[in-house]
Amino acid sequence: MALPHLVKYVYTHGTDEVIRRGKKIHAIGFVELVEYDDLFGSAVFRVKDDSYATYYKVYIQKFKDPKATSLRCACPYNLGDICRHEAAAMFQLQDMIDRGHLQAEEIKYDQRHTVAKMKAIELKTLRLLSSPELFIEAEAYLRTNKAIIDFAENEMVKASLKLEGKEYKVILRKNEERNFDTSCDYEDEEHLLCLPKLIVFLQLLNAHGAHYFDTIRNWDKEKNKLLEAYGYSLKDDLKGKFEFAYKDAKPFLRVLDASIKRVAQVASAPKPVLLPQKEKETTETPEVMEEIIPSPSHRLGVVFNFNKKNYPQFTVDVVIGEPNEANEAFTGIVEKLDISRYVNTDNLPEGDQDLLTLLRKLQESEINKYISRNSPFSGIWENIIHAEEDDLPDETKALMAEYLLPKLKKIFTESVGNPFVFLLPDKKPFKTNNLQQLQLQAEEARPHFIIKAPVGNGGHYMMQCRVKVGPLEFNLGDNEAASPLFFLYNNQAHLWKDNDVIHLVEKFLPTGKMSVPADEWGKILNGFIMPLAKDHKVDFDKSLVQEIKDGNPEVKLFLLEKGDFLVFQPSFSYKGYETRTRDRDEMIVPQGEKVLVVHRNREKENEFIQKLQNLHSSFVFNEDTGTLALKGTDVLKNNWFFLFVDAMKEMKTPVFGFEALKNFRFNTAKPQTKIFISSNTDWFDAKVDILFGDQKVTVAEVKRALANKQQFVQLNDGTLGILPEEWLKKYSLLFRVGEGKTDTLKLSRYHLSVVDELYETRDEEELIVQLEEKYENLRQFNQIKEIEPSYHLKMILRPYQVAGYQWLNYLRDIKWGGILADDMGLGKTVQALSFMEYFKKENGKLKALVVCPTTLIYNWENEIKKFTPEITYKIHHGGTRTRVREELTDHDVTITTYGTLRSDIKLLMTIDFDYVLLDESQAIKNPSSKVTKAACLLNAKNRLCMSGTPLQNNTFDIFAQMNFLNPGMLGTMEFFRQEFAIPIDKFGEKDRKEHLKKILYPFILRRTKEQVAKDLPEKQEMILFCEMEDEQRNIYDAYRNDFRNQILGTIETQGIQKSQLTILQGLMKLRQICDSPAILNEQEKFENHSIKLDELAREITENIGDHKALIFSQFLGMLALIKAKLDELGVKYEYFDGSTTAPDRQKAIESFQNNDEIRVFLISLKAGGVGLNLTAADYVYIVDPWWNPAVEQQAIDRTHRIGQTKNIFAYRMICKDTIEDKILLLQEKKRALAKDIISDDASFVKALTREDVEYLFS
Repeated sequence: MALPHLVKYVYTHGTDEVIRRGKKIHAIGFVELVEYDDLFGSAVFRVKDDSYATYYKVYIQKFKDPKATSLRCACPYNLGDICRHEAAAMFQLQDMIDRGHLQAEEIKYDQRHTVAKMKAIELKTLRLLSSPELFIEAEAYLRTNKAIIDFAENEMVKASLKLEGKEYKVILRKNEERNFDTSCDYEDEEHLLCLPKLIVFLQLLNAHGAHYFDTIRNWDKEKNKLLEAYGYSLKDDLKGKFEFAYKDAKPFLRVLDASIKRVAQVASAPKPVLLPQKEKETTETPEVMEEIIPSPSHRLGVVFNFNKKNYPQFTVDVVIGEPNEANEAFTGIVEKLDISRYVNTDNLPEGDQDLLTLLRKLQESEINKYISRNSPFSGIWENIIHAEEDDLPDETKALMAEYLLPKLKKIFTESVGNPFVFLLPDKKPFKTNNLQQLQLQAEEARPHFIIKAPVGNGGHYMMQCRVKVGPLEFNLGDNEAASPLFFLYNNQAHLWKDNDVIHLVEKFLPTGKMSVPADEWGKILNGFIMPLAKDHKVDFDKSLVQEIKDGNPEVKLFLLEKGDFLVFQPSFSYKGYETRTRDRDEMIVPQGEKVLVVHRNREKENEFIQKLQNLHSSFVFNEDTGTLALKGTDVLKNNWFFLFVDAMKEMKTPVFGFEALKNFRFNTAKPQTKIFISSNTDWFDAKVDILFGDQKVTVAEVKRALANKQQFVQLNDGTLGILPEEWLKKYSLLFRVGEGKTDTLKLSRYHLSVVDELYETRDEEELIVQLEEKYENLRQFNQIKEIEPSYHLKMILRPYQVAGYQWLNYLRDIKWGGILADDMGLGKTVQALSFMEYFKKENGKLKALVVCPTTLIYNWENEIKKFTPEITYKIHHGGTRTRVREELTDHDVTITTYGTLRSDIKLLMTIDFDYVLLDESQAIKNPSSKVTKAACLLNAKNRLCMSGTPLQNNTFDIFAQMNFLNPGMLGTMEFFRQEFAIPIDKFGEKDRKEHLKKILYPFILRRTKEQVAKDLPEKQEMILFCEMEDEQRNIYDAYRNDFRNQILGTIETQGIQKSQLTILQGLMKLRQICDSPAILNEQEKFENHSIKLDELAREITENIGDHKALIFSQFLGMLALIKAKLDELGVKYEYFDGSTTAPDRQKAIESFQNNDEIRVFLISLKAGGVGLNLTAADYVYIVDPWWNPAVEQQAIDRTHRIGQTKNIFAYRMICKDTIEDKILLLQEKKRALAKDIISDDASFVKALTREDVEYLFS
């Protein structure tokens, strides 16, 4: 059994040592696949050496085509045809093919570095590496603009260009593999070459040609290396001595002066040895002693010896001798070399040393090894005794030709013009006098056949094979060599194109003619001549040609699979005979004993291919095979497959190969859908029928396809039914949220929005909706019942707040839970309280539970007192809270915290609430947390959530909140994660995001500041109450008590006027503790316990969203703590205080105003009070407010000034039951005094009475 062609390649080109070590490297697992391209048949492997810890890349091209396979390794050991790393890579590739491991994958490109595999700027490759759309854009850009070339030297080009107002930098550079390394800061994951790269490539191609990079390559280094062999450099005068020629973009040195000989090279660049010199006044140049290496003195001669009797009728021998001065012939003694033994090559030129390696491959021992590996006599061929006159089997001849031809081609190519190539004619002894000079030609010989009709009855048809070489033509019988491997005439030898041609001309040797009896003519015509005419020129006798005419092809289209690609193979037939892309333009069609010559209509063929190519912009056209390839994902997009099927029907072109496909075996029928939706008490039923022709599909199969992100379902007949994009867009949400497996789906009552959308976009032939009257009423979503708020609230509530109040009532009517998600500062609390007041009046009672963060307890208390004083309330929090159920039911609203809810859930579960309201409901975003589980255990007729940011970090944040409000609405946690959270957050799938939005929109009411700006005052000032934790409270109480005793004692003995300094010190210390005990200037440092810091962090991360905020504090220590907290949270900010220089201050202001990433500005209250314009901010936080609002007002006005287009929300942070809280109440008493007289701290203290001091320190 013959070996696979990849393994055969290794055995053909590798030495025994290379094969052995290649197998070893492969066996121990040192080969790793890096890149694989199924369509183009290329692979890149990373191979570790078996002797050293070094990795090399091996590049394999066109491995699917045995005739075109090529290898390249980056190692320095690649002296022969292949090295051990290439052998190991080939063994690994064959192993992976055998195991079926190779699958093409979706590639995402990083434009910061991509490699364009082309040796020059090739237009065809640029099209392949980009896309038709990009190409059109690039050409359009170059018609009106140009890229700026900033640098072009040493095979590197740096350019810059502007696209859509943004500047992009492009770098193109030739790498060691002579491909292009490319880099750009443009974002494009789909194409190897992005738009800016493509523009620069096209500009260079149009302006300078495909080989522009070779023109900017610095060849001086290579040229100097060549000149060093003769003792020269580029600095010397080379005129008349040397000239440089270029081949394959590389310089070659041509010696013009025959008297110039090679000089010795220093073996390893040793340091010069200086002869000892006596010290002299003048410096002399030291002599340099160098090792002298003799220049090449001999040449190899190649002898084609035609004395061999059996196949291939020649051997290749080698002679050696001294050349004459002109290097054109041997002079003196010429010896025959036995190259199977060691040959000293020191006196040979480098080219002859390489040639010797190649000639060894042509020795009989090497040929026999190859045959032994590949023939049926594998392993014993070398032991079989062959008589010289014995003819060899045809299979053995074929193996010999397969082995010899590529090596002969290499010798012919490299030895063109070599005067030391000879032939030894048949029956001549091996003597120098008998050697004739032989000229090896690189141009291939081509066969040309002439067929003549028989003369008279019963005669023979005559087939003659002639040989075309350039413009000349010869008879094959004129071949002076008995070997069929090449054509020899007049001491000029030409090789045939490939082994197929060798086997063909062999049939005509030695005369060049073949006689065909008349009775066998029909059989030979159809079986031998017709296939022959597809590849070679065949001229028929005029009497044998019945007709010559132009024909129109019959077109067929065949579908094939290659990896992830669907391949379209057009076929054109003339009179029933198929043609291939590379076939000749003349078709020979048999007509009885005569032939019909049909000229192919290339125009019609190309017209069809162009029409097919126009059906999709991403088609890849292969010129060699005439096929078009399209990725499977592109086949399914935008219903393209159905467009293709319709186009083929319109063009009346039959399509074959559907049944042979595995991954792309599509059913050509479009889905026919019938859906009947009816409603029950708490759910909807949807009866679904889907048909592809006569194939029925179940609900479970559609759900499985959607879960696997497939646009098709497996049908019972083995075909794939395609779900068109408009079908998926219309129905996929129904199948995602509905439960069912056969032909019925059940939807929750919360999924009315899904049914509603289907109803609005329905096709009456597809969808029938029959709903109960209450659901018909619900569909009219905008008809929310208008209810009037109470008189005093009507005067306070803004229009959007009235709408929110009515929306809350609407949710109660339809028994849904919802989230009031207005921006921070828009009055969510007052909207909820307004509705609670309405509920109490309507029902005569109210039992509600409000759960909020600790810092918001007193905000709720103040809001109730301010807006709905009729509502009674109690705060259920702290160590003194009640544990008696009855004491929790004797008022309207219980206000508690999330921590208390978790601790007291057993008590709270026993109460039936009319309403449970979660403020800042993102606190329960983790479904597995204890507080979330506790919230879900509460018994409530109605549930509400309030949050300015219901989704903070990811989509999963909304699940627990919705599950609390409407249990089961979003399915199980795992269902939501797989169907929505992962696709949206990890893969950014827009359709899933739209689906989730459609499900949620009836349950979330959100208004932003911008949307309701017209209803808001320009500036709102609010108080943010903070409740100290125990550690901070204990420190505050200790200091307060100490100062109270000290101050009251001083007042007793010295009077209040002489106690002012002590009062000021006490007030300052207590204010600092309200911020954080850590900022006290004491010998014993306190830990950082700060409720304000925690609250600020929550506000910035959870509430203000993308808005910008100013944070003012009087204390630099507090600003330092805030800075550290923001760094910890990863929030970017700017900062300045009184010590900041004017330039740094201006820089910080400009950064905050113009950089969207900078969301916070920390400012010292005294430093930032005047002279600033910070209109980018619309939230202001005064961390430590004081008695004089004027100073704080100046700070707030930094953002509320000319140029401000947003509404301003200002918050004063006050710790409950502290000096700050009491100053607030004292201000109310002494408002006129504070406004008109008091201007500094001293004045403030002077205005205090003894009663005031006792109150402040109480």
